[in-house]
Amino acid sequence: MLARLSTTETAFQMRDHVCPNGVRLRPMNPCVIVGGGFAGMVAARRLQQIGVRATVLEKGDVDGGLGNAVISGGLLHIAWEPPDSPADVKRERLLAETSGEIDDELAGALASQSGNIIPWLQAEGVEMRAKTEEPATRWTLWPFRVGTGRRLLPDLGPSKAMQRLYERFREWRGDLRMGAAAHSLHRLSGGWQVGFQTEAGEASLEAGTVLFADGGFQANQEMLSRYVGPNAGLCLLRASTTGTGDGLRMLLENGAEAVGLGRVYGHLVSINALESDELWPFPHLDELCMVGVVVTRHGDRVPVDTSAVGLVTRMARSEDPRGFAVVFDEEIWNGEPGRGKLGLPAAHNTVRGACPVSRPPFHAARVIPGITFTMGGAKIGPDAAVRAPGGRAIPGLFAAGSTAGGIQGGPNGGYVGGLATAATFGYIAAESIAAYVQSAAKSARSRASPGQPDGG
Repeated sequence: MLARLSTTETAFQMRDHVCPNGVRLRPMNPCVIVGGGFAGMVAARRLQQIGVRATVLEKGDVDGGLGNAVISGGLLHIAWEPPDSPADVKRERLLAETSGEIDDELAGALASQSGNIIPWLQAEGVEMRAKTEEPATRWTLWPFRVGTGRRLLPDLGPSKAMQRLYERFREWRGDLRMGAAAHSLHRLSGGWQVGFQTEAGEASLEAGTVLFADGGFQANQEMLSRYVGPNAGLCLLRASTTGTGDGLRMLLENGAEAVGLGRVYGHLVSINALESDELWPFPHLDELCMVGVVVTRHGDRVPVDTSAVGLVTRMARSEDPRGFAVVFDEEIWNGEPGRGKLGLPAAHNTVRGACPVSRPPFHAARVIPGITFTMGGAKIGPDAAVRAPGGRAIPGLFAAGSTAGGIQGGPNGGYVGGLATAATFGYIAAESIAAYVQSAAKSARSRASPGQPDGG
């Protein structure tokens, strides 16, 4: 863990520096963070603790932001293991859940560093409790979200956690720009320029480092059609409308490599959720689809030989994402033991003659894949630094949360957790950015005063 930056280094970040030849160096922000969601705010607060100033650009205009964290279920887990589980256990689960597709270095970093997150959040005043006896729910944001609709509920744990991080950032005099939508990134000598739009008009910031944590591209129909499926934009957006892929686009335009863009995380919901906010993000119909019979609008049976998350991706990639229904009988609806919930393996739904729908009356419900976030993104290393093709880190660029790729995804879904993964790589990014800023400050001092020994 990095120590807090020295007073000299912090001062160097914050004022003009006059070179011996009389040239005044324009001050540059140490860091701009694009996105004030869970990953971005963990990074912002951790940078403050280390001693690095960061300016946060948040597209939303509501305290706590308008990212997916505020409408989440509030569970913090690493591939269904509590974040404070042993690192080797978490790493094994990460590999199993993604069928080995997770980048090996990222699996190691996530497994080893996620143990920092729970005590750190507790110290920030974020309240968590065990929701059930299941290990994955041991650390759930309190008060718990129940299985109902209505997206923004400020008195529940997810919103309260985000509000708390905003409060802490402001208490430490952090620079938080609300209603600031970043849209452009340009390379400068020694840093980057981030352009953004506010109600007041166009603006820009120059910074030595930029952390992109503005989420995936689930709210961008053009990008969904390009990377997921030709009609994936017809899926329900089971998420905030702020995830339009701007960060990913800017990174790709500046040489980043993209990984895993074809998969999504989400749940299966009623088709009526397209008209009613009471039917999303909860309740979902995953379990019903896993034990019933899923069919297309033409009556063709859809194989359910994967997880519910894998089924969401399969449906999203189809030609007709709005053309599915699930058929079930009275026993399934009433949850007969051995038939409901997880009582049967998913593979039973693909075996000829093994159809569980046998006793009338029969029922059917139209379902639609609801996309919560896109799993792919910009390739990063274990330090959260953005990588170019070939593995070279792009100086000064970092990514966390759903902007980053290589963590989520696999042939059977590959969901390894949203909140805990975002927080962990936000924390890692802060440590890496602080080290980068410290190194850059020393190099700049050496160039400005070539006759002085380092630190003199």
